[in-house]
Amino acid sequence: MVVVQTFLVAFFFSYIGSIPPGTINISVIQLTLSGRIKQAIYFALAAALVEFFYAIFAVGIQFFFVSKLDFTLHFKVVAASAMIVLGLVNFFGKKKKPGEQRSKIPMTGFKKGVVISIFNPLAIPFWIAVTAYLESQSWVDINGQTFWVYILGISTGTFLLLSTLVLIVSKFKISLDSFIVNKVTGLIFIGLGIYTFLTLL
Repeated sequence: MVVVQTFLVAFFFSYIGSIPPGTINISVIQLTLSGRIKQAIYFALAAALVEFFYAIFAVGIQFFFVSKLDFTLHFKVVAASAMIVLGLVNFFGKKKKPGEQRSKIPMTGFKKGVVISIFNPLAIPFWIAVTAYLESQSWVDINGQTFWVYILGISTGTFLLLSTLVLIVSKFKISLDSFIVNKVTGLIFIGLGIYTFLTLL
């Protein structure tokens, strides 16, 4: 049961965390709108693979911080603050359009996904903050048995969100309004941070 919960929680936060428009999902939208569905799927697979390794690094850093006594004493405060910051970044983020991120280098979908994802390491600070939050709420307990399940949940969530974008864009020929998506996602993270602060009262 713990393993299933760990996977589902990691999957959920990875899925919603990948929604706000950025270089990666905008590139997926571009490929799909241009009719290159197969390349878009390979791009999503590559992005999920890179996210897998970035998540390992991020969780390792988070473990290091937790091992420090001063950090542990204020664990929930730090986690709640991080969630609110993530929410504010999304809420006030600059609006982007699919045409703004066009790559001038011809690549296959998989290679393009690897290159763009490697040079877009925002997953590291994101997963440090989210992992701290999830553990502070006891929603996950990451140890030797659940570590890889948690990482797999993160990678799977990323891949399925990007695949969902491919499905939506290819079927309806539309791209998501980044302004609305950023606002909604930002409010979700801010709400989680405020909820944590309220539990400390």
